[in-house]
Amino acid sequence: MSVTSKDDIDGILKFVADCNGKFEDSKCDIRESALGGLGVFAKTDIAKGEAILSLNKSSIFSASNSSIANLLCDNDIDGMLALNIAFIYETTVFKNTSHWFLFLRTIRFQDDQGHLNLPPSFWNANGKRLLKGTSFDTLFDALTPEEEIVQGFEIAVDLAHKWNEEFGLEIPEDFLGVDEKNHEKDFNLKLERFISVAYTLSSRGFEIDAFHETGLVPIADLFNHHVSNPDLKFVSLYDVCDKCGESGMCKHLLAEEYLEAQEQEQEQEQEQEHCAPVAATVATRTIDDELLDRLENNKEDESSNKDTDSEDEDNGAENADECVDLVLKNDVRQNQEIFNSYGELSNVFLLARYGFAVPGNQHDIVHLGPDFMKILREGDKHQEKVKWWSQVGHGLFSAWYVQMRQEDEENEENEENEKQSDDLPEETGSEEEEEEGGSEEEGDDDGLNSWLSQLYISFNGELSPSAWALANLLTLTGAQWESLFSQKASPHISDSIVNEEKLPFLAKTNNLHAKRLLSRLLKDKQLSNVKGGQVPHGTGVPGKMLQNAQILVQSEHRILERCLERLS
Repeated sequence: MSVTSKDDIDGILKFVADCNGKFEDSKCDIRESALGGLGVFAKTDIAKGEAILSLNKSSIFSASNSSIANLLCDNDIDGMLALNIAFIYETTVFKNTSHWFLFLRTIRFQDDQGHLNLPPSFWNANGKRLLKGTSFDTLFDALTPEEEIVQGFEIAVDLAHKWNEEFGLEIPEDFLGVDEKNHEKDFNLKLERFISVAYTLSSRGFEIDAFHETGLVPIADLFNHHVSNPDLKFVSLYDVCDKCGESGMCKHLLAEEYLEAQEQEQEQEQEQEHCAPVAATVATRTIDDELLDRLENNKEDESSNKDTDSEDEDNGAENADECVDLVLKNDVRQNQEIFNSYGELSNVFLLARYGFAVPGNQHDIVHLGPDFMKILREGDKHQEKVKWWSQVGHGLFSAWYVQMRQEDEENEENEENEKQSDDLPEETGSEEEEEEGGSEEEGDDDGLNSWLSQLYISFNGELSPSAWALANLLTLTGAQWESLFSQKASPHISDSIVNEEKLPFLAKTNNLHAKRLLSRLLKDKQLSNVKGGQVPHGTGVPGKMLQNAQILVQSEHRILERCLERLS
């Protein structure tokens, strides 16, 4: 979601025009959105496939083309940390001398009241209470401050002082100039400002290519997010030289080819002369500036021999490989807001990474791991069952369930194929079935992190298979447990053959005892969810952020209601 002010629109449009960018402002209008902040709307009907924004990559801002790109590269700083440091220097040190300042100054990391834009992990204890017990807290531990960003801040402070001492580069005092006399207080103040910038940039960044990595794209960051049906796709050639950004044969690739050819020649000579291993020569493989310049000159000489007519045709035309585009993948109607997408993400991820949440987000879930743990701690009556489930049962059940689903899907597909191809020879059909069966990956549980993480309710109120399985397991009587899964019934507990015969029982969704247990668990969860959803006083968190947190809490509450309705 955009935090750009409507007063900044003219400046952004001017920057894009100065960079020879193309924005269809005759067909699109930037104005306030009902979702909050700015959005982009269609002035007229626009057809699918039309590019409504096209920008040369030289107009986007990234760490790789910033004013301190060489310093960041020399110190092996990349990724979001590099973008964060580059943005700070560009907007506070270089300012009006920066090519991107007119655009970058519109990216605000605090609101009109001066409240910083901080992720929930850096809210105070009162603010965090709102999200306590939600999936944001229990499944993703997103209320715990990330050590990585604190370490990044410390690196940035050290680099700022180093560059000041070595090159006389001004220190961005408001962000990285920590006062040694009042170290702890000043450190925390500057840290929060640094984090606020990082959080803001993470919500505005686009993956550009191998050279720029994540970059800031004017106008493109004003389109709001749609959960299920975005109108746009972001188009950018990713496979470029990661050293210079060129999409074709550049001097770096020429140098690589030249050195590889040299190595092959040396290898052949060594094989003939029975000399030392090739590794000794590979270690000397370096690309110096002289070699790069010589190869670049050769490249330029070759290109100068091209037909002048083709040069005239290309003159003034944008190379598509050097541009980023926003292209419509849906038809849009007049006055309709045009949406982009951050990906198929739950409100937990949207709030943690980008600072907003979407009502009715179909990717939301409710995590039940801690709630099941409360039941599991009720004395010792579940101890043996939990041990079996965590060590053996969950793995067996998950693999069996995946295979069962695959077989059901294959049977449905085969039935459909039989209807459509009754005239095929019988052997053809059997061969196809054998091929399909041979491609199955039994026990494919790459998506399973732990058995606790698989206890959840989906957006439509359906309990996960593992949640049903564990509930069925916990409500077994002593006699049922002994006959079905107890180690006493099967001394070789690791032998899956005995247990797999009983696994279908765990997949039942009509077990009355399991339903009662789940209903009790969900009602307790619902009660704590309602308490957690009450906004505490004195949070120090901006109202907009609190609203987004409440959207997440309300989403979980509705999911619980839907699940309880299903159980009843």
